[in-house]
Amino acid sequence: MKICRAVLFALVLFFSVAFPAVVQAHWGTWGPVYVGLILNACHRVAPSQRIVQFGTQLYSNSIELSVFPQCTGIDMIRVYSILFGVAMLLNWKRAKRPATLMLYAGGLLIFWAANFCRVVLKALVLYRPTGLNIPIVLGIFVFAAWPLLLHRRGKFLTTSGAGA
Repeated sequence: MKICRAVLFALVLFFSVAFPAVVQAHWGTWGPVYVGLILNACHRVAPSQRIVQFGTQLYSNSIELSVFPQCTGIDMIRVYSILFGVAMLLNWKRAKRPATLMLYAGGLLIFWAANFCRVVLKALVLYRPTGLNIPIVLGIFVFAAWPLLLHRRGKFLTTSGAGA
């Protein structure tokens, strides 16, 4: 079970420190792929709307959308990873469970999916939810890390050898 703790620690460290730099460094390669996924989702949601992709930009009759590395949600994933890492350090013994690793991975997947849907909506209509990022991060953090913080096994203090 110590391997789960090591994998969790490595993932938290990667997504809070190195992931933003990796996305920025390789955006020329990954950007068009990410925008292609967005374009495919847009065509499935609204097949009658004509949207064209040029590199990391999407064009339609009413919208011109440029997708930057920050649009992938790396900031939300980084904040979530830092918060989860602090929760993991506060309760190091529970971090060795596979459920904790699955909660962290599930949170990352939820963040990626929510941000992907946000960008697809932005590509289809002029939709700019600017103030929703922090409540989403805190909500998913509370869902994923709250059991890690609160569910500690308390041991009662007993007096051994003292007779009354």
